[in-house]
Amino acid sequence: MTAGNINKVILISFAQRFHLYVHAYALLLLARGLTLLQISLIESVVIGSIFLMEVPTGILADRLGRKWSIATSTFLLMCAEFIFLFARSFEWYIGIALLTGTGFAFASGAVEALVYDSLPADDREDAMKRAMGRLNSASQIAFVIAPLLGGLIIGDARAENFVPAIALTVAALGIGLLVCFSLREPATTTGDERPGSLSLLRAGIVLLATNQRLRRLTLLAVFSAPFTATLVTTLAPPYLVQNQATPFVVGLTLSLGSLLAAVTQRYAWKLEAWLGQARAVALLILLPGAMYWLLAAAAGPVATVLLVTFMYGANDMKAPLFSAYQNALISSENRATALSLINMFVSLFIAIGAPIYASLAQTSLELAFVTIGAVIVGSALLLRVHRLPQATVESS
Repeated sequence: MTAGNINKVILISFAQRFHLYVHAYALLLLARGLTLLQISLIESVVIGSIFLMEVPTGILADRLGRKWSIATSTFLLMCAEFIFLFARSFEWYIGIALLTGTGFAFASGAVEALVYDSLPADDREDAMKRAMGRLNSASQIAFVIAPLLGGLIIGDARAENFVPAIALTVAALGIGLLVCFSLREPATTTGDERPGSLSLLRAGIVLLATNQRLRRLTLLAVFSAPFTATLVTTLAPPYLVQNQATPFVVGLTLSLGSLLAAVTQRYAWKLEAWLGQARAVALLILLPGAMYWLLAAAAGPVATVLLVTFMYGANDMKAPLFSAYQNALISSENRATALSLINMFVSLFIAIGAPIYASLAQTSLELAFVTIGAVIVGSALLLRVHRLPQATVESS
């Protein structure tokens, strides 16, 4: 079951990230009269709905099964893309954002929980680093292929050219939904002795409140969030265009960045093995902040394209490692609930920060980049990331 389940989740994740038009999403909405602030507000609605639905959907995943949570996630995302075919106003996009955020929330804790519980009991933490590296890598590869293919379909980014790209995105999610039905629920999440919803929620809160190591990992995950989605969908495309990059080059840049991210996340565990946990995590948290500062100082198409490519490739490299660290400290019966609680705090921080950075970007994109970098570096130093304990596994 182990390899089969994980391979299927990887395929589903690929389908959920196969968006043929996302690289030009901001350009489309700008052309339809929206401002950068409105586009960022749409992103914040997505993140805000994830925040509101994280815990309820995590509890449902622990209560009813992770397989059906992942299937529900894929179905909601497919519905959101279908509605996007007909959306023509800011209000429509807000509704789509609500649906999309709820879809992402259903997958948030369920995917990691199903993957972790599908692994052999021996050496799960190291196996999780590799499994999540493969999973995140597949998601990035989807974003390598999609903008390249989407760029050919969309062409000069006229509104009518987006219709076939959106329709093919709906079809990809439909294939992913079919694969969801073939997933197998790990034995640890079946049976009639599951705790009640309130018990799951209470256990998750107590765990975060009492487990110092898990709490510190959560604080680092929250306050050092690199705002990759904001960079890719809202800030980078207009910044690249501002520096004389064409829409095709924008898509190519994001594709190359995603390809680099597929490699870095796939092999993040090797960097940790080489540098040690504390040094590797410190590097992977501080690097995005420093890169934001470099991006603010860059000018011209070559420098900005290279920096955006490298930033996108390295921004979330710590994700597979943090996934393994967190799961090793959480028991199976409330795994999805606890992970959803952690992701809820991350979503809240991003939902608050994204419109603030977009507002700064309307004055100066460079100012937004400097501010994001300062928040990442400052929070990492305040939380003393360089003193992260070497050991992570505790009895759970």
